[in-house]
Amino acid sequence: MFAGWKKLFRSKIKDEDWGVDTLTVWYIALTDLGMTQDEFNQAKRKSLSLSWPPTAPADFLELARAGKQSEYLDTQTAFETACRCSGMRGDVERDWRHPTVLETANRIGWGKLASAGNRFIKYFATVYEQVIIEHKNGADFEIPKTHRIEAPKPARLNDDSPVAQEWEKMKARFGVGRPKQETVEV
Repeated sequence: MFAGWKKLFRSKIKDEDWGVDTLTVWYIALTDLGMTQDEFNQAKRKSLSLSWPPTAPADFLELARAGKQSEYLDTQTAFETACRCSGMRGDVERDWRHPTVLETANRIGWGKLASAGNRFIKYFATVYEQVIIEHKNGADFEIPKTHRIEAPKPARLNDDSPVAQEWEKMKARFGVGRPKQETVEV
C-alpha cells in the first residue's frame, strides 16, 4: 500500500516518513482498531482518489467505515451509560444499550464506575476498545434478562381462620361493612 502511495502521491510523501517504523505502527494501530481485511481493501481503494494520503491509521480506517452506522456506542456515550447503570441501586432494569458496555463495566467494576469522574474515561476507553475487538472477533456478550421482584399480593383470609373470625367480630362491633338501617316512623 505504501509503495503504491509513494508512486501516486510522489512529492507529498517523504521517504523518511514512511519507513519500517511507520509500517509497524500502522500495523499495530489497525489491528488494535479491529480493521478487517475487507475494510482494508476498501480503504486502500478509496485512498487512491484522495488528493493527500491518510496520515493516521484511524483516518485510513475511517475511509472504510465512513457513512456506516456503527453498532457500537461511541466511547463517551458508552462511558456515561456504564457509569449511570453501575450507579443504580437495587433490582432495577438497567439500559446498557449494548452488551459491550455491560461487559466493560463488569471488567472494570461497577463500584469504580459508579463513582468515576471524567478523568477515568481514558482507562474506560482502553478496556472498551478491547471488548469491542473481542466482540467483532466472535465473543458473545449478553445482557441478561433482569427480573423485577414484585411486591407480594396480600393473602386472602380463610373464613374459617381465627383471624378471619376475629375480624368479623370487630367489623360487627364497630358497624363496619353493614348497611345502615333506616328507621321508619309510623
